[in-house]
Amino acid sequence: MIKLILVIIFSLILSQEFITEYLVINEDTLDNFVYQLPLSLDSPAPLIVVFHQWGGSAISTIGTEFDNQAFARGWYFLSPWGGSSNNYNHQQAQYLWEQEILWMMERFNIDSKRIYMVGGSMGGASGAIYANNHLDPNKPMVAATASASGILDCERRYYEMNGNNSMTEWFGGSPEEVPFEYHRNSAVFFGDSNHSMHKNLINTPLYLDFGATEPHRGHAEDLYNLLLGEHDNMWIETSSLNGHGFPVIDEVHVCDWFSQFELVTNPNIVNVNLDEPGRAYWAEAINIENERNFIKLFVEKEFEDFMDIGYNNFTRIELNNYENSDSLLLHIIDFKVDFLQINCNYELSNLNIGITGPLINFVEYYEVSTPVLTQQFNVQNGIIWTNSDDLGFEDFVNNYRFYYSVNDINFDFIWDVTDIILTSNHILGNEILNEYQLSFADLNQDYLINIIDILFIVDLVIN
Repeated sequence: MIKLILVIIFSLILSQEFITEYLVINEDTLDNFVYQLPLSLDSPAPLIVVFHQWGGSAISTIGTEFDNQAFARGWYFLSPWGGSSNNYNHQQAQYLWEQEILWMMERFNIDSKRIYMVGGSMGGASGAIYANNHLDPNKPMVAATASASGILDCERRYYEMNGNNSMTEWFGGSPEEVPFEYHRNSAVFFGDSNHSMHKNLINTPLYLDFGATEPHRGHAEDLYNLLLGEHDNMWIETSSLNGHGFPVIDEVHVCDWFSQFELVTNPNIVNVNLDEPGRAYWAEAINIENERNFIKLFVEKEFEDFMDIGYNNFTRIELNNYENSDSLLLHIIDFKVDFLQINCNYELSNLNIGITGPLINFVEYYEVSTPVLTQQFNVQNGIIWTNSDDLGFEDFVNNYRFYYSVNDINFDFIWDVTDIILTSNHILGNEILNEYQLSFADLNQDYLINIIDILFIVDLVIN
């Protein structure tokens, strides 16, 4: 009681205020949510999203310490309802959460690289499930997530309870009737890793806690062991309190743990199961063949220097697996790539492979090897598409190679006195070049912009 009184007094002194808002889309009120602002709105600050337990509401998370921790740390606080008190993280609930996060980001100075999620019981799995389903860096993503007694595998929990009316309602039937809905709305499906989304969490720091005597603590322990060795940032509580949901978790420790992480948007390896077409980091699945199954995507980037053949930054993308979709778009977002090679390491037929990104305008030509085929091409809508069958590779594609040209400093495709002036101003500190301009200005590739580069540019202008 003393602690509660002190928290109330502290909140009143510092003007801690909770605001209830409604999510309205096309004049329809779809959801309600509660948010709290930090004292200072000047600098970008983290957002912590707190999900209620089964039977709860947007306001029920105020009973935790997470709102107080957010206020004390200068974070934004958001508590969504999710369309119902028993939503079990279904697809519509995830859509509502995303819209509410976007609502906050449009109005307040939220650091998009530090969006944290935590919940209890049913809500304890929400952050991990949202992270699994939202890997597009152009939209809200999860920097780290924590679970208090989270129902991480809905199918397992359904059978642990001998049925679950809420899951049946929102997923459209039992696991035998609609298995895909259970698997796509779970953090993990322990029954078959090929039909599970847990590997989507590899780059999302994961905090797991369960009550000391809970019979289904195995959800947390089994997921931890399943990811161990592949996941670098996991915490599992080994000295848990008694109880279920929010009472078992240490809010201060969770927020301290969150604070060390920022969002990962450009990992070298993307190995995911996607429940629908969309982007996962720098790889994007276009189209889906079977809507009741996952798109399996496994690509990885490697970087090498081949200065002996004139390429300072050689990037190789290995396409190890791609199933249930006919088109793969690769977003080349690494700012300095002289030579890109895409290898396909498995048999394929009629696969469209595209590349896009800021550097696409600077591609000189591409070639497809085995057999060797080199041809000029035009960029259309910022994407270069190639089809394996059109190139004569009905069974196997060895690799695609894209060669980039060094462009000029002001992107007008002409080396002239303007490029000299821009580079000189950068050297003098009068006008700083961006990362692409720096790449093109470094003509002798010594990672320095100086008078030597100016001389190279003068030579280009003269010639």
